Amino acid sequence: MTLSAVLFIAAAAALAAASVFILTVRRDPATFRRIEALPRDRISGTALTVVALLWCVPNIRPIFMPDSPFQTFILPLILLSIVLAAIFLNYLFARAAAAILILGAHTVLKMGYPAQLPGYPVLAALVLIAGIIGIVLSAKPYWLRDWFRLSFRNPAVRWGSAAYFLILCAMSCYCAVEA
Repeated sequence: MTLSAVLFIAAAAALAAASVFILTVRRDPATFRRIEALPRDRISGTALTVVALLWCVPNIRPIFMPDSPFQTFILPLILLSIVLAAIFLNYLFARAAAAILILGAHTVLKMGYPAQLPGYPVLAALVLIAGIIGIVLSAKPYWLRDWFRLSFRNPAVRWGSAAYFLILCAMSCYCAVEA
């Protein structure tokens, strides 16, 4: 995958995250219940889990020797992991989103550094913050629910979170065009 494609995917993910926080502007109870339940949602959590675990395959393969029989077990074990996660993990969406943030930060930093893009230092700082958010959410996944609750009550949190993800989206698009 090219750097531009990775950055456009990062921009789309940041835009999706910003839209969730912008949705909290609506003060109706139905929107509040849907967004508050998102971190525990099994269907969207399973979809993100599939993406995160398949994204891990290139990172797992070098651990084993190329002729190792374990190479053939990687995909079946990932499929088993997806099923077990969907059945047993609580806060599946929050955990998968945290994994996506961590993997995305790693990928953007790894691929973007050698390219020496003009806006890369700002993008790197924003992506590092996203990676830190992912690390925190992986340790305490219920904090995503609390973050959503706080964004409903506090306009500074709502607009600050939306602004952060919109700036990340804009910088990702800018760097993707420059790449």
